[in-house]
Amino acid sequence: MRTTWWLALVLSVGLGALVTGTRSGGLASAEDAAAKPAFIGAEGCKKCHFKQFQSWKKTGMANTFESLKPDAKPEKKTAGGLDPKADYTKDPKCLKCHATAYGTEAGYPAVVAGKAFTPAEEGRAKLNAGVTCESCHGPGSLYSPFKKDHQQFKLAEIVALGATTPPKVEHCMACHVKECPTMPKDYAFDFEKGKKSDNLHAHVPLKFPH
Repeated sequence: MRTTWWLALVLSVGLGALVTGTRSGGLASAEDAAAKPAFIGAEGCKKCHFKQFQSWKKTGMANTFESLKPDAKPEKKTAGGLDPKADYTKDPKCLKCHATAYGTEAGYPAVVAGKAFTPAEEGRAKLNAGVTCESCHGPGSLYSPFKKDHQQFKLAEIVALGATTPPKVEHCMACHVKECPTMPKDYAFDFEKGKKSDNLHAHVPLKFPH
């Protein structure tokens, strides 16, 4: 199962594993580049991207994990031949598009039949349920603490720390495909139209050029 807009612009980033080089506010150090970025969850984004966060919370992407729960979107599930009473929150086929970075080391943990999540995995699952900011903007643990003065800020500096610069059609096409049972049989993803969808967060002009 997938919603009609799994990936697009969802800005937000904050809190996470602080790295010495970024905390001091300089260019990404060799240590930063070698560190593995982790997903910190959309709640960490509010401190810097409050308007984007508030608008994202109302979108289908933000709530796409909820649609996997029993009795959620029953008409759509029934039309797709799914059981509206079933719980799809443990179905890997659904989670790869209804959760962020499913099955990766730093994203939503992979579901293994008969095995409960560890406390650490539970935490990752909570952070990455739904299509979060980091689905499009990359795991934020390294670039979210970047403290350099925003007026001097260069996009390349956070890209070096794991940030990505959407929208990119390949992000969207990972899930916007006809194979999903709830997609129309004649579904064809329109990237240009999708970028203008009301299923995206508000676009707030940057204060400084980057």
